[in-house]
Amino acid sequence: MLNHFFSKSKPVNYLIVAFLMTVFFVLHHIFTAKTVFTFSEIAFQLAMLILFLMSMLLVDFVARKNDLTKNNTYKIFVFALFLVMLPVTFLKTEVLIANFFILLALRRIISLKSKKDIQKKIFDASLWISVASCFYFWAFLFMPFLFVSILFLDGNNFKNYLIPFVGMATVLVLTNTYTLFIQNAFYTPLDWVGTFGFDFTSYNNFSLLAPISLISTIILWVIAHHFYQANKRSKKYKSTANLLLFALVLAITIVLVTPLKNGSELLFMAMPFSVLTANYLEAPNEKVFKEVLLWMLLLTPFILFFI
Repeated sequence: MLNHFFSKSKPVNYLIVAFLMTVFFVLHHIFTAKTVFTFSEIAFQLAMLILFLMSMLLVDFVARKNDLTKNNTYKIFVFALFLVMLPVTFLKTEVLIANFFILLALRRIISLKSKKDIQKKIFDASLWISVASCFYFWAFLFMPFLFVSILFLDGNNFKNYLIPFVGMATVLVLTNTYTLFIQNAFYTPLDWVGTFGFDFTSYNNFSLLAPISLISTIILWVIAHHFYQANKRSKKYKSTANLLLFALVLAITIVLVTPLKNGSELLFMAMPFSVLTANYLEAPNEKVFKEVLLWMLLLTPFILFFI
């Protein structure tokens, strides 16, 4: 059974998930994106595939390093299925790159609870979020996540609130250094700001509507379960889970405000969604329901690909 198999953390689990991600990456480039595979394109897409797989490993690393989940592979399995259900998330290169930098930022932010190298971690996180916004502007909405984390994890030092602005300024200076040399252009922060958009008609497409409906249902179920079980959880777990919920809210906000809604914007939900879902799957009860849930997640990308 899937529930039992992914409750373990074995090398074969990682290989199976990586194989699944690779197969769908290649198939969708061939049949969906109809990518023309020149030598340079093969090299570029191979780099994107490595980044794709590294994102999965980074989610696993962040979860294990910060005790976000138990020692299992639920989170990488759910993360992989989230992405292959919505292939546009890895077909849009700029979003895939931006999400990777957001994962690097989340790694530093969540590790603030260790109380070690706090200022360095804050600077790194603000730097990665700013770099991510260079590829996809609305990734910048994760900056409030950094400030809220500072408030909850080390809010007594006023200097900590100034460090993110240093990180943002660093990226702005480096970006303008590049554009002045290459494009002979200078950009102000206002030139960086993206536009809003609230047209959701593209979601009427079945290939987007079906996975979004499934993901939304799971999110509501997992959040309800989280608050229902809140009194039974430790204070440490609740503080971390609440931060992940806030990250999920910010990711949903990106989905709501981004002007170009093609499904790729949902990628920023994948990390908090997969970790919170893994927390639910770890609970010992409702084993039959969880098995059905995992099979639904697994079968959905295959069904969507062949219809």
